[in-house]
Amino acid sequence: MIPFQGFSGNIIDTTDYSYWRQLAKTSEMFRAMKANAITVANQGDGETRDVLGANALAYILDSANKSKYIHAIKSKFETRIRTMKIGNGAASSSVPSHELFYAVLALDVIRYDLNSVVLKEYESWLEAKTMALVIGKWDPHGWAMRMLYYKYMGDEVKFQEAKKEFDIGIAEHYMPNDGVSPAGNGYCVQRWNSIERAVKNTTPDIMEYMGYHEYYTNPGIVGLKEFMYGYAVAPFGRILLYGDSRDTEAQKPWDIEDGAIILSPHIVSAARYSPEAYKYAMWVLREGAGVSEGVLKGHLSNYLIMAGTAKNNNPLEFNTGDAVMAPSRLFENYAALITNEESTEALYMSMLNLKGNTEYHTNYETNALAMAGYGEILLRNAGYDGPNNDVTIDGVTATFNFIHSNSESANTLMIGGKRHASKVGDGIIEGFVGQDMEYFRGSSSDAIAGTHFRDVVFVQPSNGVNGYYIVMDHVTTDTTKDNVNVVWHPNAATLNTLKDDTKYFSEIKIEKGKKGPRLYTENEATLTTFLGTPPASVKIKKTVNQARSGYGYAADYLYANYNTVNKQANILTVLFPGDNTHKPGDLKRIAVGEYTGSEIFQENIVDVALISGGTTLGTNKTESFQGENIVYRKLAGKLVSYFVKGSLFKSGVGNQIGFKSDDSVALYMNTVSSNGISGKIVSSGTHVTFYGSGISFVKLDDKEITVDHVEPNSVRVKIPEGTFKFEILKRL
Repeated sequence: MIPFQGFSGNIIDTTDYSYWRQLAKTSEMFRAMKANAITVANQGDGETRDVLGANALAYILDSANKSKYIHAIKSKFETRIRTMKIGNGAASSSVPSHELFYAVLALDVIRYDLNSVVLKEYESWLEAKTMALVIGKWDPHGWAMRMLYYKYMGDEVKFQEAKKEFDIGIAEHYMPNDGVSPAGNGYCVQRWNSIERAVKNTTPDIMEYMGYHEYYTNPGIVGLKEFMYGYAVAPFGRILLYGDSRDTEAQKPWDIEDGAIILSPHIVSAARYSPEAYKYAMWVLREGAGVSEGVLKGHLSNYLIMAGTAKNNNPLEFNTGDAVMAPSRLFENYAALITNEESTEALYMSMLNLKGNTEYHTNYETNALAMAGYGEILLRNAGYDGPNNDVTIDGVTATFNFIHSNSESANTLMIGGKRHASKVGDGIIEGFVGQDMEYFRGSSSDAIAGTHFRDVVFVQPSNGVNGYYIVMDHVTTDTTKDNVNVVWHPNAATLNTLKDDTKYFSEIKIEKGKKGPRLYTENEATLTTFLGTPPASVKIKKTVNQARSGYGYAADYLYANYNTVNKQANILTVLFPGDNTHKPGDLKRIAVGEYTGSEIFQENIVDVALISGGTTLGTNKTESFQGENIVYRKLAGKLVSYFVKGSLFKSGVGNQIGFKSDDSVALYMNTVSSNGISGKIVSSGTHVTFYGSGISFVKLDDKEITVDHVEPNSVRVKIPEGTFKFEILKRL
């Protein structure tokens, strides 16, 4: 029976067939997909996804030979779909669900070529397996298949009921405002890119194809795509370990076989969601997967996503020449500070701070950090080896409880040695990016018995010297007796003590006779951890890392304890990456009154980084300041730039450079820019007096603002609430 035009089935529309066939004639990419589908179809039996996906597409594009494609689809139904067993576990329900996904699409295509008895039998098998899929756990796969089956059967009422549940289930996998995944970076990129999770990760595309236009524009899913390809991974394409991330080898944001055949379409179809997601995906494909000219597997679902409908006439192609490395970005639940020059060896530091929407795969990692640089993972969180799996290597055991439920397994902060009581924090509450010093603040009040502000300043590679990160922790405890514990997990087996209670050095390498960590370069990357604020004590402990893919190793980690004064502690740590061509700076502990921190020496550059409670005035040589965080740079003795979270900074004698504010602000200023004095400011709405030779007016976001008072070398203005670019200028 030949179906009426536009009525192949209830999912696939025959009015698209001629359009799809024309694309296979005019486009090299679509022609390659057709050829791949026919080649795979002619290979006979194989993986369910390949047999059903390839034969269904070949049926449409090579209709002259459709009888053999129908025969192959029927054979797979009778030998696999009929006999497959569905269980209650992830491996027996969530994993095989992708086979049912390919089955329902294939059956929808050939349904009118089957006699009614055979069709009814196939539908009964499909229904039985679909309804056996687990719901209430790994929700999206079970509800997605029910939804597609009901659409196939034309049951609109049950379809809408299942759609409601699918949308709820899928929303658990991203934060609604920014897309960050609460499940962890590795779990996120694998599940949303794996061919074995097609029913979950590709159903939104099928829904869009059928006319439910709410997925490609969903801010959470759009953000998720940008997060996955730009920020869940380092600049060389491998994951930063948060949540249930198995390891950097096993979980990747691509699914590729034979070097260049792209199985799952998502890394090449990201443009359906946003230009940024697409450009970041192309970077990961080219620089991470090493694929410059890949071929997308000839599956019906892949072709459908890339071609779209004839009505829309918006076919999608990909070109790794469009690749762009993601720049620094602040999400509500995640922050990433990245070198501002595109390179797989760029420095990268991120922080996770979820405001809500947690799930099973979320770990206790509020305000946790992860770090990469020079082509390697430098600082990692616990990871994951599977549900309830303890891991033992070289006599060291990391229990599942420690990995999954103990915040000590993460690069975070605790109070009184107690693990976090909650997986959520208050999010990334302020910051700015786009200049030589970048900054963000994460806030935590539910996870610990007190409050914790974790501030990170990225001193970008600039002025001819190397980049590094400064971490400033501001803690208030609920009780006077509690101390504060800061934990650091370098991605290395051995933590070398260069100076007790002060300076530690990690070489990212495989120790003799060991298997891990997984390395990606021959750069001989290193990480120097410098405790600028003196701790009360330091312990070096051991755990186990990266077991899943055969790179497991026993690893040292740093556990630093700090006393409180009046229930408060202010702790500064410098994290300085290096490799065989980038030497870490020379670090010296410094104490100025109530301020502690570090001087960082690189050639003729000297940086000063200080921390305090922010309530007292401090001075250091020709600088005076008041703030929680102070960072300033001098080149051959001349002030270059400064960052302050506070209310005062003045440098020099006579005509000083700096500012004074009525209330605390976060401010970065470049004092030697060719555009004059300029920077970024975060204000709650306060008056600020800027100091500089001859200055007379101020621009915020390129617009001149009202001046309250002008003197020969200062100008006072009201900075409204918000984050702004500013310039301090002279009248010509």
